[in-house]
Parts: sequence; C-alpha cells; structure tokens
Amino acid sequence: MSTELLEQIEAYLEGRISREELQRTADAEGVKDLEEELKWFENSRTAIEAAGLRNQLDELLPRPEETKAKVRRFRPNRWILAAAASVLLVLAIYWGQQSNRPDLYSQYEYLDPGLPVLMSQSNDHLLYDALTYYGEENYSVAAEKLQNIREQYAESDTLNYYLGASLLYQGKSEAAAPYLLQVSEREESRFQQRAEWLLILASLKEKDLETARDRLKTILETPGHEFLERAQDLQNTLQE
Repeated sequence: MSTELLEQIEAYLEGRISREELQRTADAEGVKDLEEELKWFENSRTAIEAAGLRNQLDELLPRPEETKAKVRRFRPNRWILAAAASVLLVLAIYWGQQSNRPDLYSQYEYLDPGLPVLMSQSNDHLLYDALTYYGEENYSVAAEKLQNIREQYAESDTLNYYLGASLLYQGKSEAAAPYLLQVSEREESRFQQRAEWLLILASLKEKDLETARDRLKTILETPGHEFLERAQDLQNTLQE
C-alpha cells in the first residue's frame, strides 16, 4: 500500500473525500479488497492511539506516595498495551518489507507504442478512432470506446489486445487478463508475444508471483521470442 493510498484512506475516514474518490485511487494501485485495507488502517490507528494514551497517562497521573496502608497503583490494562505493542511491531515489519520490496511491475513495464501502422490504412473507422485515444495514452477513453464496439469486432486480436493493454495501464490488471489471454492463445496473431508479456505484467501488478513464474515458462521456451531477454532477467530476479 503506497503513501498516497494511506493518505487517501485517512482523508476518507475523516470525511474529506468520498468513497468513490478513494475507490479510484485503490483501483489505480491494483488493490483488490479495499474493505480489508480500511480495516487494517483503522486497527493500526487504534493501536497507535492506545500507545499514545499510555504515555499521556504516565505523565498525568500522580505517582502514589508510600504510606503504611497498601496503595494500589493504577496501571493501564496490560492486554490492551500488549495488543498495541504487537500491532506496532507488525507495522514496523510491514513497512520495512514494503520499503525493501522492489516494484517489479514498474521495473519490467512495457508500454506498447500505440496505433499500429496498418490501422492508418484501415476502413475500420470506429476501431481507428478508439486506438487514436490509445496512442495519446488516454487509456480510459480508449478502453471505453473499445468496449462499446467489441460486439462488432469480437474476434479482432487488435481490439482485444489494445483493450487488455488499456485496462492494464489503468491499473485494472484483473480485468485486462481475459482479453490478453485470448490473444496469447492465438499463434497466428501478430500481438501474441506482446500479449504474453503483458499477462506477466498483470501478474506482477497483482503481486501474484507464482502465476508470473508459470507464464514466464512460455516465453522462456520460445526461441527468438520478442521478450525473451526480459523474461530471462525477470526469472533471475524472482529467484533471488
């Protein structure tokens, strides 16, 4: 979870932004379960506040004076303090792992150059119009237009590939996968090898390294594959 998303969650819980705004940020970062992240954040904040309360109590409460009678000292409930300490320890470990974890998606990202040369000579004006937005990196509009004409071009590798890519580049890796998978299974498609690599990127975006390793095998077993060198480098990184 990025710092930006944490700030957005805090803003949402404080009523400064809407749920829709928060959801857009979460979708862009590939967060699958926003409710789980909200629960985690609230629990963490509660633990931190509990730890802060202990410090305040220690400063505000007077220390008991020794008398002949037994004096019971007030102490915060031990299980609350233990729970707070445990959560704080988990937070420290979590942030340590996040700061040291490489962003494999960004490291191996491939941005398709855009509008195919042959499309400029095509009579498929609706498809050409949608891909024009893709070439301008306006992926949300490109995806919307491609979705609107998909029934007319259901078997088009061009449409399915660029629809999958548009969704992936918006951070919607799970939604992108079916379209890219359809193209990757067609050996005669000129988009097949690019679709295979984007499927691996989709797995990296979702932090699904096991699926990424499985999908790497196809490229590694294909001599002269367009992304063979990148796949070999990624395989070495995943083995480290």
